[in-house]
Amino acid sequence: MQIKGSLELLEDQGFSKSAARQHAAEARLNIDAGLQLVEVYRLLLDSTQLDRLPLEPMAISVLLEDIAHKLTPYAKRYDTKLEVSVQPKLAPVLAHQTSLRSALEVLSSSLVRAQAAQSDDKSFRLVLGAHRAAENSIAAGAFSGTQGLSDKTLRAARSLVGKARQPLPAVPAGAAAGVLVADMLCAALWQPRRAAAHNNLAGLVTTVPISKQLRIV
Repeated sequence: MQIKGSLELLEDQGFSKSAARQHAAEARLNIDAGLQLVEVYRLLLDSTQLDRLPLEPMAISVLLEDIAHKLTPYAKRYDTKLEVSVQPKLAPVLAHQTSLRSALEVLSSSLVRAQAAQSDDKSFRLVLGAHRAAENSIAAGAFSGTQGLSDKTLRAARSLVGKARQPLPAVPAGAAAGVLVADMLCAALWQPRRAAAHNNLAGLVTTVPISKQLRIV
């Protein structure tokens, strides 16, 4: 729908070179975000594959920095500044890197869209963060000014998956789909998303186990 809207605007502007260049760049960003969402959903379709995914230790701070770097052009389109905030001296986590990266990317891009749609402000923030959680785990997620995200609304949204209703009424449909697909992947591999806060920003996190082997070392 975003790409369709861009093409309609391009047509209204007579397909000028400057407009075509701008809309082509926007379409490329939307395509990348859409393909990432499809990839996460593809992983979910084969539940037997999830059980066989190889786990490896990784530094959550490095992963979040990489995601922020990749999503910066997309965030700029929505006047959003990306930040990374990681509690010092976090142990490596044990996870399937591609799945964790994909879940956090889809969640982050969805929150970027959601908060921009909910406000007329000209600048926004989205923080990719991680901190120590329960014993032997680390909470990682994304935090923004998005309204309508809570444990209660998430539980209600999960019960509406697959039904002809908007599962997260306060969040635009496209962004809501991304939030729920990321939540489903996290639930299948680690822990479902839960509401959290960071520096007065609301967000969603999942908990990932610490790599016990490297902790011993």
